Formats: sequence, structure tokens, C-alpha cells
Amino acid sequence: MKTSMTMAALAAGLFAVGCGGAPAPKAEAPAEKPAAAPAAPDRSKLPEPGARTEWTPPAVASWKMPNGITVWHLQQTQAPLIALKLVLPTGAASDPAGKAGTTDLMVDLLDEGAGEYTALTLGEAFQRLATDYGASVSTDGITFSMSMLADKLAPSLALLSDVLREPALAPEEFRRRKEQTIAGLITQEADPQYGASVVGRKVLFGDGYGGMPAGGVRKTVEAITLADVKVRYSGAIKPEGATIIAVGAVDKATLEKALDDAFGDWAGKPGAREVAVAESAMPRAIYWIDYPGSAQSVVAAVRRAPGAEAADYFPAAIFNRVLAGAFTSRLNLNLREDKGYTYGARGYFNRWARAGFYMMSAKVKADTTRASLDEMLAELAGIRGDKPISQEERDQAVGGYLLGFPGRFENMGSVASQFASLVLDGHGPEWYAEWPGRVAAVDLAAARAAAQAYTDKADFSLIVAGDYEKLHASMNGLGLTIKRFDAQGTPIKSK
Repeated sequence: MKTSMTMAALAAGLFAVGCGGAPAPKAEAPAEKPAAAPAAPDRSKLPEPGARTEWTPPAVASWKMPNGITVWHLQQTQAPLIALKLVLPTGAASDPAGKAGTTDLMVDLLDEGAGEYTALTLGEAFQRLATDYGASVSTDGITFSMSMLADKLAPSLALLSDVLREPALAPEEFRRRKEQTIAGLITQEADPQYGASVVGRKVLFGDGYGGMPAGGVRKTVEAITLADVKVRYSGAIKPEGATIIAVGAVDKATLEKALDDAFGDWAGKPGAREVAVAESAMPRAIYWIDYPGSAQSVVAAVRRAPGAEAADYFPAAIFNRVLAGAFTSRLNLNLREDKGYTYGARGYFNRWARAGFYMMSAKVKADTTRASLDEMLAELAGIRGDKPISQEERDQAVGGYLLGFPGRFENMGSVASQFASLVLDGHGPEWYAEWPGRVAAVDLAAARAAAQAYTDKADFSLIVAGDYEKLHASMNGLGLTIKRFDAQGTPIKSK
């Protein structure tokens, strides 16, 4: 069949030419060669980052309600959803002395019955609206969160209003949630990372601002009474100074009306006072939390640092990314990739509104506890002395931050969370618009200056959460006294 078709086509072409018609069709071009297979990735070195995209978050509209609530609004219409945050400016730093965790327990109770709802029916009401509700407490504030369908904004806000303004704070719910909280804290005490975190804060800030986790510790939660919770509620859950962040498919007029309907007649000013920042950290030492028989130790080096308003905020971030803040940091490549002591070692700045700290830490094999501390101290000495930050390291750190920046705003909930963190830090909504430029402006000299400012080993105390009997003798030669604490931050007297 194929031969006869070809002959017929050839005859037709000759006939057309002989009659002065169209020329014979051209022969088909040879088939293109298949594309070469892509080269296999070169796994002998780290991949190079891609090209950086210039990007900043969209502008936020802002206004103030008559009762003192500030509103930040960002309309996004890619999905019929809204992410909403309500941030109150009074957090765990206002807990009464010896009763850390009061604010956290109070906030936990707010949705255990409110208005006409019991604990069960309130949860069912949120479920019928397909609205996710949550709340959290930090050192500087309280954050209420809701994720909802856009057309359920008004009824969702009505439920939130009940939670905030008409909580039952029932005695039976208080007892139940307090017992559950204490049980959870007992479980956490078995984790060396928890013990190291609690003691680290205690060492740096004592009984002052930032000295306790927002949720408290077992002994402080045990001391909380329902009367404490009610006093804390009346002093903290007030609208003046609060900020509402709304991100999603809602226009300004609709949002304004819904907020006014839910909170327009809510009034009051928070009255709780924050505890003062301790004048200084505890004396430099090795602070030890004993975990007998533990196959791993948590080791950390900690020091104080300025809070969210630090003048060197951005240079310090670049310095830390080089030293300990990224997977490719010097500390992680040393302890994980080179030595094999740990699955990961990290460092970070924790910056609250009024104070902060810098910490490097790792969970290491028990028999490498002393060696890991030695390597941490060596990395501090190196970046401060004969191994200063290089231009290549500075460029990689800046590029890494800028490339990762858009990922922090991937969805509405992430956007709302990012802006809520600004409120807690005392920054305005323009902070993120300025952020990329301020990161890019950190030059090598500024990064090196930050390294000098934060790496003097005389400023660091060491934290070890591990087997004291087995490991404490290995600390000989560090020139530091060992001071023992339990996982609740209480000193243990030497026998």
C-alpha cells in the first residue's frame, strides 16, 4: 500500500508541473536529533543559588478604631479565605511574681465556654463555620488567630467577641486545664532541650523580664489560682493598644463594618505592668541540668543581646547566618559534617521588645559533650580572630536571606503571622518593605563588626543538659565553675 501511494503522489506532481501548476512538494527535512540528556548534577560541591528576584510585600492599609484598636488590612483575592490575627500588647512578662504561666493558662481558658456557649458547643460553633481558632502567649503579647471562609467573617468575629468579652472562666474548667498543663510540663521536663531552654533563660534574666517561658514551669503553674486568672483577664483582655491584622478576600468597607459590629462597643485599657529587666545575667559558669543515663547531651553557649530595636539588627543577622544560623554555617558544617557529633547545630538571636539573647546550641552524642563545647568556643574565637567573615560568606548570607524572603509570605496565614510578629516587636507595617534593602546594605565591614560585638567568650555562659555523674569531670580545664539546676530552673545545692 505504501508503494502505490508514493507512485500516485509522484505522478500527480509530474502532471502538475507539466500543466504549469504548482511545483512538486519539497522532500521532507531530516528529523531533528533528539536533545541531549541533561548533565548529571555535580554532587562534589554545594549548589549555587539561583538568580535573586526583587520582591517586597504589598502595602498594608491601616486605620484606627475609636476604641483604640489599630487595624492592618491587606486584601488578597486569590482564594475566598481570610486569615485574621488579634494581637494584645500585654504578655507573659506581666505574670505575677512566682506564678509564670498565668497569662497562658488564662488564655487557654477563654474558649472553654463563653457567652451562651459551653466548651463543647463553642467548639462546634467554630466547626460549623469551618473557622479555625487558636491563641498563643509570648513574652510581649497575646495573639488570637482565626482562619475562615470570607463569607463567614461576621459570624466568626461574633464568636471571637464572645471568647474575649464573655468567657465563663468556670472553676471546673480551670481545674481540668491546670491539671493537663502540669501533666504536659512534667513530660517536657524529661526532654534535655526543654531543661536547657528553661535554665538558659534563667541564667540570662533571672526572675525578671524574659526569665521564664511564657507557659511557666511546673512549680509556678501549681501556684496559680482561679483568682489569679481572673485578675489577669481583667488586666490584659482590653482593646486599647490592640492590633487586628486581616489578610484575604475582604474589602475595607466590609471589614470595617464587621469589626465595628463585633468590637465597636468594646472599651478598656490594659492595666497590667511588665516586670523589669534584670540588671545583669548570672555570673559566667557552666550551668548543668542532670539527665542520668542520657545517651545525648544538649550543649549551648548563651549571652545577652539587645532586643528588637537593636541598632545592629541586620549586620548581626548576617554574622549569625555565617557562624551558626544556616545549614551551611561554620558551626553546623563543623559539628555535623566534619565531626559527626550531631544531626544539627544552630545559633540564633531571640529579640523581644525590651531585651534579647544570642544562643548557639546542639544536641550531641554524650561522649562528645566536652569536644562539642570546645568546637563552639573555637568557632567563636575563629570568626573573631584569625578566620574573619570573608566576602564570599557575606555574599552568600545576604543572598540566602533575600532568596528565602518571599517564602515567608506564601499564603494568607503566613502573611498574617509575619505582620503579627512586627506588632509584638514594636515595628510598623512598613518594616518588611524596607527589609530587603536593609539586608542588602550590610557590607563586609558591618558583618565583621557584628561578629566582634557578639563573640567575646567572656560574655558567654555554657549550658549542659546531660548525665552529670558521667560527664562533669570532662569539663576540667575550661576554667568555669559548674552550677547545677533542675529542669524548672531551680538551683540545686551541692552535697
